[in-house]
Amino acid sequence: MSSHLQALLHPISPERYRVNRERYEALPDSLKTAEQIIRDSHHSCGATHGVLERCDLACTSCYLGEEANAAEPLPKDAVFRQLDELREFLGPQGKAQITAGEVTLLPRADLGEFVRYAIDIGLDPMVMTHGRRFLEEPEYLQALIEEDGLEKISIHVDSTQRGRDEWNPFITEKQLNPVRDRYADLVRTMREKTGRKLHAAHTVTVTQKSLDQIPDIMSWFVRNLDAFRMVSFQPVAEVGRTQDERIDGLSLTDVWQRICSALGRPLNRDAMHFGHPECHIMIPVVVARAGDQICVLETVREGRNWDRGYLQRLLRAIGGYTVRGKSRTENLMGMLSLVLRHPLLVLESFVYGFYRAWGDRGDIAAILWQALRSRSLSVRPLVVVVHKFMSPQELETDLGQERLQACTFRVPVDGEMIAMCQLNATGLRSQLYPAARTRKAIAQS
Repeated sequence: MSSHLQALLHPISPERYRVNRERYEALPDSLKTAEQIIRDSHHSCGATHGVLERCDLACTSCYLGEEANAAEPLPKDAVFRQLDELREFLGPQGKAQITAGEVTLLPRADLGEFVRYAIDIGLDPMVMTHGRRFLEEPEYLQALIEEDGLEKISIHVDSTQRGRDEWNPFITEKQLNPVRDRYADLVRTMREKTGRKLHAAHTVTVTQKSLDQIPDIMSWFVRNLDAFRMVSFQPVAEVGRTQDERIDGLSLTDVWQRICSALGRPLNRDAMHFGHPECHIMIPVVVARAGDQICVLETVREGRNWDRGYLQRLLRAIGGYTVRGKSRTENLMGMLSLVLRHPLLVLESFVYGFYRAWGDRGDIAAILWQALRSRSLSVRPLVVVVHKFMSPQELETDLGQERLQACTFRVPVDGEMIAMCQLNATGLRSQLYPAARTRKAIAQS
């Protein structure tokens, strides 16, 4: 069967249907709610570990073990095995983070080989990094994009990153915005130079000290949505070699309230659940900006049944569709097939669009008026994520065990896909460092 005919007859891979439903059925019954999206969308994401556990920063919040900087890189065949296991678990175009410590300390050829392999076996890889090498050697990133097919990066910047040239013990998140500016400019430059896609996310560790500085980060983020489309806040956790003195009591709600304050409205944190709601808040919105004024449109407004029902029907129809790995023609055929299969949903989409526009008419009118005055308008999607890792004590509770069962962020260890919290909060990560190679590295340092 030709690939074009395959795209028309089976726009969504049968394997995608299968793995999504397997993960959904493995959830505790209490989580199989109308808000749960893993049955009809991507069910999990995964990550590598041990690829290169070293890091050239000394963050006060760090999930690596004490021996990390003495550990040598994993042999390539071990990394390939991890990617194979991720592909089997995640399914076609599964979201796979290539991470460990700081993977850009590897030679570009080695990291590029892992990216290419992940793409070749049908994964959708993202390189997770603090990004310093990209700024110092932009040709490193350019080669990953042009020669190895990299399309996704995630850059981590926050005030815990002791070792950055700009860092000092009293630095604020707002004072780090010039650093973020350099990464945003780098993303724009790479897209222009390479003519390729480059999707960028931004991750931030939140401490008690930086909690009330979240609005400063969000304000910067809204101004740079052309470069970054996802921001993920991670409350500091008692894992690895974290040295933050005030860890207890920092909750998802604490972080979410600051995000909503920055965006100017109380967003519905239960618009969608990705696994356990005590692990994540993950909300897509649309942000319209004209001058200094913004208008935030939610995916699912609280208490609006049509919003909820429409999203469910939309995800059920197209949530498992993947664009990557297909030609433009194959994607056109796939989208045509989905339209022909769901004509009533297409009609509903038009009607629902008018309904939403009318419901948000006040905000829309205000932003359009401001756009006329400022002669500028941008309308862009934004995904806001808050992800809370568990401490060793939390793992032992009934809630902690339920969260482990529902975990949607897993890593391959000895042929088993385990929760990232289990890797980081139990000391298992350090136990997996190859002892002989670690001792050798210590002796040579």
